[in-house]
Amino acid sequence: MATTTPNYGWAVPTSTDLVKDGATAIETLGDSIDASMFTALGTKKAGMVLLNTTSFSAVASQSFNSVFSATYNNYRIVGQFSSPSADANLRFRYRKSGTDNTTTEYYGMFARCSAAGVIAALNTNSESSVSLLTMDSANAQRLYSFSYDLFNPFVTSFTTFVGNATGVELDSSNYYGFSGASQHRVSDTYDGFTVFPASGNMTGSVSVYGYNV
Repeated sequence: MATTTPNYGWAVPTSTDLVKDGATAIETLGDSIDASMFTALGTKKAGMVLLNTTSFSAVASQSFNSVFSATYNNYRIVGQFSSPSADANLRFRYRKSGTDNTTTEYYGMFARCSAAGVIAALNTNSESSVSLLTMDSANAQRLYSFSYDLFNPFVTSFTTFVGNATGVELDSSNYYGFSGASQHRVSDTYDGFTVFPASGNMTGSVSVYGYNV
């Protein structure tokens, strides 16, 4: 292994090396790449990693267990919903060991803007869950999406999230936008969460990603 790569100096085999030394050569090269990547990224947990995707149909609630851990500090949850059975806010709760936290310590403020430009507040104050968006059952072609970043849910401290959501009627030009943030004022660790409509049922899919900053 007399040759090295031009940028990182990794030792690589040459055409004159013996075949019997191939395993050692691969191990040396692999160890060099691993060390360089760890140094460059500062961690072995790089980037955003998909942890879970769950689809559901006509359910009153959907829970996600053991999706938060010490591996990642922060998480992004991305969801898409269609055809709710009732006009209702989509709600969110943190969860630990298979049980929702229902203490009245959820706070949040969200701005809602419609196609008409009307802005309204969708606020949560000392409630047992927090609203993510408003769903309307009047139009079967309506589609809802959200993307929220959760910070330190597995750390014993207050937990926060921030993000955006939207609702669109696919057969018209009507749409809704939501943007805001929330805080849960209980110092505890959470390994999951539950989403549910305030009334009726929901159909959709939610993905959970982990990342560090």
